[in-house]
Amino acid sequence: MTTKPVPFKESRIISTTFLLVLMGFLFSFVPDENWSLLAVNMGLAGLCGILFLVFWLKTRHESKRYFSLLSYVMIIALSIYFGIPFFRVFAGQLISWLGMVLIIVMIILPFLHRESIATGVVNPSKNPIGKYFFTVTALIIGFGVTFFATINFSENPDAIALSTFSFIIALLFLFIAPIMLIKPSRVKELEK
Repeated sequence: MTTKPVPFKESRIISTTFLLVLMGFLFSFVPDENWSLLAVNMGLAGLCGILFLVFWLKTRHESKRYFSLLSYVMIIALSIYFGIPFFRVFAGQLISWLGMVLIIVMIILPFLHRESIATGVVNPSKNPIGKYFFTVTALIIGFGVTFFATINFSENPDAIALSTFSFIIALLFLFIAPIMLIKPSRVKELEK
């Protein structure tokens, strides 16, 4: 397998960091503005920019590995941004705590089974990835039932739809993110 070097001009460090700054800015104002959260989100975007630079310095001669690591950090940061409105809308309620547990499960479960998920994505006929999708679907459905049971207690019902949609996107991002940690050589092995 051949990989080519990545010049800084093509590294996407600046554009990806700008994307994270923009998304962090936007999600600091949903459902209402919060300047402390804006500072935290900008700090997260800055930290990601530093990580992108470190990844580029260490893996710039392996383009596939570099872009996999860049994508992993970007997806994790975006999932954090997308999950924030949900926790702000439902702060202090039972649904907020259940959402936190679901986020933790969605970080741990896909990370532990990243090769199985990658095999299911690369070669679906050779892996029973369905059980993972079934588990994730059951968790999301159970969460949804609890969510709709407590929806009437929200102080800001206008933000419920947006926060719920962004939370589900955060869960999706967390499910696919660990695939990016698998080295390209291992992906080739999984294809066979």
